[in-house]
Amino acid sequence: MNNKLLFLCLAFAVLILSAVTICVAPIINTADNFFGNWGTQNCQQKKDEYDYNEKNNRFSSEGDKKVDKRKVDECFSQNAMHDLEYTSLIMDIVFGFICTTLGFLHYFDVGKSIEKISGLIGLLTGAIIAIITCIYVGYSASLFNNGVVRNLAKLYPNKAYLKWKDGKYRRDYDEDKVNDDPDIAFVKYRDLGKKQYNYNSEYYKLYQDHNSEIYTCNSYTSLTSQKGSCEYIWNGPPSYTSSITPKYIYDRWLTSIIISVFIVACGLGLAVFGFLLFKNSGSSSSGHVPVK
Repeated sequence: MNNKLLFLCLAFAVLILSAVTICVAPIINTADNFFGNWGTQNCQQKKDEYDYNEKNNRFSSEGDKKVDKRKVDECFSQNAMHDLEYTSLIMDIVFGFICTTLGFLHYFDVGKSIEKISGLIGLLTGAIIAIITCIYVGYSASLFNNGVVRNLAKLYPNKAYLKWKDGKYRRDYDEDKVNDDPDIAFVKYRDLGKKQYNYNSEYYKLYQDHNSEIYTCNSYTSLTSQKGSCEYIWNGPPSYTSSITPKYIYDRWLTSIIISVFIVACGLGLAVFGFLLFKNSGSSSSGHVPVK
């Protein structure tokens, strides 16, 4: 396979993969308004408020101070993620289109006099695509893996929020460490695909059955003062878990990360074959017979 054809294939791959990623990227598509304020938050104001409260000792506890500090950091991270997603994917699709057009021209031996320029463009744009998309992938994957959803508390796999353990009802995290690490009480983005945070038909049916454990051991219907009478305590079907939103967000976000990894690889390949096109622009090495 000759260098011109490989250049064309890689450029076209960048174009198509970028278009697909734009269609599934969670922030660009503002999945269910979940990311609606990412990129528009006034993080500097939040930081100034935090700095003022810290300077004047206005925090009621060390835990509250840590929560507010995390919220400031998350604000800047979310705004950065928003800007990176737009910047990287728009640049990818623009550069992919330019290089695909040049690739078609040179594959059919049109514009042979500008092969050197086209090779240089491929080298530079391929390198930019690989670098900016790699930064986006790294940032997105880090936030996906470590970021928390502050309006979604952790649940047990059966959707219960309390379990009788060691003589008391406990949540699915070490409650003694909450002051040191408030984030352990919340679900991470990487967990949004788990069944306990999404609509479950069987759970809904059992909740409607007044004879089921889920109904009788529910915080709305049971006397939780009778300690240990229920192994688990459920909290009804919260509005957040009765939609498909968490799984929808999870799928879109993970898909965009995976496809972007392929864009990085194609960008690197485009840079390599752009360099070869630039280097061999004066030779007739392709062996391709132009269409008459």
